[in-house]
Amino acid sequence: MALSKINILMVVPLISWVAAVPAAYDVVWADWMTGAMPSNTAACAAPFATLVTSSTSLSYSPVAAAVTYQTLALSSDSLSLAPSATASSAFSTSASTVQSVASVAAAISVQPQNGSTTGSCEGASDSCVGDVTHWDGGVGACGWAVDTNSDYEIALPYAFMGSQSNGNPYCGRSVTLHNPTSGTTVQATVGDKCEGCTDRSIDCTDILFNAITDGEGDGRMHGIQWWLN
Repeated sequence: MALSKINILMVVPLISWVAAVPAAYDVVWADWMTGAMPSNTAACAAPFATLVTSSTSLSYSPVAAAVTYQTLALSSDSLSLAPSATASSAFSTSASTVQSVASVAAAISVQPQNGSTTGSCEGASDSCVGDVTHWDGGVGACGWAVDTNSDYEIALPYAFMGSQSNGNPYCGRSVTLHNPTSGTTVQATVGDKCEGCTDRSIDCTDILFNAITDGEGDGRMHGIQWWLN
């Protein structure tokens, strides 16, 4: 018989293919009859194949990859499905969007919203707030000369800094000052102790005072935030 010329190994995949086609289209047809989109996209992604015949042989070629079908189209005598965007394409778009949002978020500088008059002033999350005044500089409690015209330095309140002068752990600490009204932020260093400063008010060198007040201070400015870095 003619069938004996066909390799039996090629017939088995053909049988599997024939069994898969009705199962896949039964799912799609059932959904179409109720007016719904295909509910079982896994079934729609069944391994449909290409069947090639010649005078002496029969071959079976499976598709390279399963495709998820989502769009249902009906004509006068046929039913067809259009594939959706591939998962890898959708993932690339999502990853790109997430990366863009992350980049924007990283570029935003968040400033402290409030300040304490009794806090530790350690870091922006525990920032302090008070008046800023200015002094003439000179050799102070930290043991070095402070130039009021060129050094961006502050003198901490006596009650905050403590009685120790030379070798005080606050001496040389980096400090951030922030003017919430103008948005100006300036970096400075602890270089002295202020005997007359109360709560969390601080004394500044002339150059620092002019910088943090944007040149508008009249010897004193209220509500300046600051914290130890």
